[in-house]
Amino acid sequence: MRKHHPSTEPFRLQFLHWKYWGTWSLFALLWAVMWLPRKWIMKLGALVGDQIRMRNAKRRHIAEVNIRLCFPDLPAAQRAQMVIDHFRCYGCGLVDMGLIMMGTRTRIAKYCEIRGFEHIEALSGSRKGIVITYHTTTQDMCGISLLSGVDLVSMMKRDKNPLLNWFIYRSRTRYKRINMLMREQGLRGIIAGINQGRVCYFLPDEDFGVGRHTVFAPFFGQQRATLNTVSRIAKISGAVILPGICRLNRQTGRYCTTVLPALDNFPSGDYAQDAARMNQAMEKLILEMPEQYLWTFRWFRTRADGKPDPYEW
Repeated sequence: MRKHHPSTEPFRLQFLHWKYWGTWSLFALLWAVMWLPRKWIMKLGALVGDQIRMRNAKRRHIAEVNIRLCFPDLPAAQRAQMVIDHFRCYGCGLVDMGLIMMGTRTRIAKYCEIRGFEHIEALSGSRKGIVITYHTTTQDMCGISLLSGVDLVSMMKRDKNPLLNWFIYRSRTRYKRINMLMREQGLRGIIAGINQGRVCYFLPDEDFGVGRHTVFAPFFGQQRATLNTVSRIAKISGAVILPGICRLNRQTGRYCTTVLPALDNFPSGDYAQDAARMNQAMEKLILEMPEQYLWTFRWFRTRADGKPDPYEW
């Protein structure tokens, strides 16, 4: 059995200070919600999402711009409904954080199935793998569900609230099958984990602007700033790339994590070609439930054609 990576986020006595009582209350509320019937949780999530959509004009505007850019041929009424559905899915993801962050392995397995896990199981011997997934309303469930059958290495962004950061880290590592690194630690630990036989769990779809590790590649008809990080890690480690995603069925309250077969001839030696193939795989998975992609992120803030920021208002 592999030794678990030691925690880099220890509990601190300062977390008991009164200024963190609001955060502790939130944890308690999420834990309590976890025990409600699934239909009630989904209805509560939809109500929370509606409130966020109506009260957060900035995020609503970003979602509207993204959906208009990516689905220009969709009738305006359908685009408007996708925005509504997106925020409802987002709300469900929020109220389900109790299950995701505090649920037992047995309880999570009760509400989440995995399809295509045989593609990960095929990574035997010297064959290494990177599961690339994307920022969706269900992204945390995707990673937790995979821990039921494989050792992972991944990284997370440090939260400004140190208590919340500790709690998220603790929740993601509670099954003792993952090396979770902070983003500022860089890629060296990721590559070391892959070489130790762990599967890398990586989200490569953020827009970090123009730089030496960024290329532009098509995404739903738009040129999108895309990191070449996956290509670089694959080249160094010799790992294959398996696209994956998790979706929520709001009618049943059940999740389904899907892992696709490894991409052929990846990396190809051409960063732009690799980025285009990753984005194409992303489109295929997103289109099955497009409302669950995180449209509230500014995916196109970096423009290849020099045009102004499309999110200005």
